[in-house]
Amino acid sequence: MRTHTYLLVLLAVPALAQDAVPPPSAEPAPAAPLLDVRPGAVSPLDDSGGETGAPTSGEELLAACVARMPAERVLLSGHLNMRKAYGVTLREFDFAVDARLGDDPPRLRYDLTDAAGSNQLSVAAVRDPARGLVLSRPDGGPAPRPSDSVLGTDLSWFDVGIDFVWWRDPRLAGTDRLKGRTCDLLEVTPPDPTPDCAKARLWIDRAQKVVMQAVQLDGMGRERRRLWIRATQKVEGRWVFKDLEVETIGTGHRTRLHFDDVSFPDSRPAAE
Repeated sequence: MRTHTYLLVLLAVPALAQDAVPPPSAEPAPAAPLLDVRPGAVSPLDDSGGETGAPTSGEELLAACVARMPAERVLLSGHLNMRKAYGVTLREFDFAVDARLGDDPPRLRYDLTDAAGSNQLSVAAVRDPARGLVLSRPDGGPAPRPSDSVLGTDLSWFDVGIDFVWWRDPRLAGTDRLKGRTCDLLEVTPPDPTPDCAKARLWIDRAQKVVMQAVQLDGMGRERRRLWIRATQKVEGRWVFKDLEVETIGTGHRTRLHFDDVSFPDSRPAAE
């Protein structure tokens, strides 16, 4: 049975962002087009921890990451919680995701409800090859921008919309070790001017070809947000993230997204 990686959010650990990123030049070169690559079935992941060769280009590495994403529909449900450093809860919502990355164009839907089950916000996301991540609200309300926070938490729609892996100008930026594994560092540029984000730095597991961590950097190379994985789990033969945290630097709080249930409703049972 084939194994896929299902990465719906990009993640980062603050301790790994050690190299400062120089500010952009006064006359930056024109941005390259958005990457036009699709999720889909690929060869099984190497669960043994073995490593492959170093990538030859940023485009090659990002294309490999996108190929690890699911072509079939994925449903996730869990909880979104923003808290202070000492555990005081500031915001809390139930969070559901319906991801259809194999559609043309890829699309997702997010539904957030409160403890009483009342809908607080629903957002549809479509990844347009020309315009990037396009958000709308099924109720006809004003659509958020991809860089906006999700209901005032540290999480942004860029995070839950897996948008970093389609950004422009992917540039290899060295290697690092994370939890005993080799990661290739990659820097990408947002498709449009984005507040406090001149680029993102990604940590990509060399063997698995999945994004494990990321930091958001401003024009001076300063970290503005940090994201990192807390737990992963194999569900129905697929690796999915179960728990992640996001921190906006200097706010004194963090946001945790934890998924209790993951399912693949259109998958056929594996042959015996």
